[in-house]
Amino acid sequence: MERKVTKLENCHVQVDVVVDEKVWQDAQQKALNKLAAKVKVDGFRPGKAPIAMAKKHIDPAKLYDEALNIVLPIAYRDALENEKLEPFAQPKVDVLKLSENQLEVRFVIITSPEVTLGQYKGLKVGKTNVEVTDKDVDDEINKLREQNASLILKEGEAVLGDTLVFDFVGSIDGVEFEGGAAQNYSLELGSGQFIPGFEDQLVGTKAGEHKDVNVTFPEQYGAPELAGKAAVFACDVHEVKEKKFPELDDEFVKDLGIKDVETVAALKENKKNELLVNKTNQAKSEYLNKLYDEIAKGSKIAIAEEMIESDADRNMQDMERRMQQSGLTLDQYLGYIGQKKEDFVAKLREDAKRNITNYFMLEAIGAAEKITVSDEDVDFEIAKIASENDTTVEEINKVLDSRNQRAQFKNNLRLTRIEDFLYENND
Repeated sequence: MERKVTKLENCHVQVDVVVDEKVWQDAQQKALNKLAAKVKVDGFRPGKAPIAMAKKHIDPAKLYDEALNIVLPIAYRDALENEKLEPFAQPKVDVLKLSENQLEVRFVIITSPEVTLGQYKGLKVGKTNVEVTDKDVDDEINKLREQNASLILKEGEAVLGDTLVFDFVGSIDGVEFEGGAAQNYSLELGSGQFIPGFEDQLVGTKAGEHKDVNVTFPEQYGAPELAGKAAVFACDVHEVKEKKFPELDDEFVKDLGIKDVETVAALKENKKNELLVNKTNQAKSEYLNKLYDEIAKGSKIAIAEEMIESDADRNMQDMERRMQQSGLTLDQYLGYIGQKKEDFVAKLREDAKRNITNYFMLEAIGAAEKITVSDEDVDFEIAKIASENDTTVEEINKVLDSRNQRAQFKNNLRLTRIEDFLYENND
């Protein structure tokens, strides 16, 4: 096939292809045989009429469409292989010439971003020294105690953090509304389960008391019939419960079931090490993000707008799915957080551009520094993960293979090595 390649702006390549006449004729014949098998001609069973006769009953446009479906993938693969092109997405296709004996098509192909690296070693961004204080450790241990706290009845007034067991009936203009009532409902004050203002008004109540709670539903509330409306909830408090934290002793530590941790001293050391790892990873991540921005400033990276739009759209759809699972629309969620949709979309595009830039920048650095990962490296990492997570190499391999994630695992390992290289070679 004859091809003419034209490099366009922003990682677009135009390939004009003149399809060989024989290839085009063969595609038409295959299309005719396929369509003829479904044609009914008087005097013949469906698909049994002579091809020449069946052809008279087939719309020429439909025949060309079917033939194009056969030949376009062939022409496209041929262009990619011979021109050594790596496409990012499906190409835009235009038919330039079309007849029984002639076919010329144009592919506009989006290729991976072109990266011209600037300085990426010896930069001074500023690494953060990480430390874990005694207070940090105590806070983490208190969280464990709170998670294992029991609720006991309380005679006094409810405060934030206490749990109420109560009945409530909601009404708007004196009329009860669907879904606005419950009996013996347990609510931790300050947990944010109810709409703003509801829980605060129950602070100070006691068991046996009645309290009318006056609230206004948010303008972007999940149930449109309630959005923006003032409501009254008649509440009858049955019980007030407060949390009783377990004593911090060796018995409590043993009950936590943490491997090789059976004393208070061991728990503190365990939490200190855990916090140190988490803080170190967080500091490294923040440092690398700043470093990437600095490297990008000195580099030239051409990214097709379609790549940015595709990534942003995918993230938008993911957000919409998660909101739907929570019973909200995206517009309702944005209303809750007070963000305009155009600002939200702009942020998605900004994040998409940064993520794409960083990824291909890392790929270019890895290629420049010849950073690779072998199959032996992958096996070693899998064995390490198995050891740390009390599982087997076979189980991890089974998961990777069942999800077709082995190549992704290998590439992620390579990206991690590139990140480590940058961390070690910059300040």
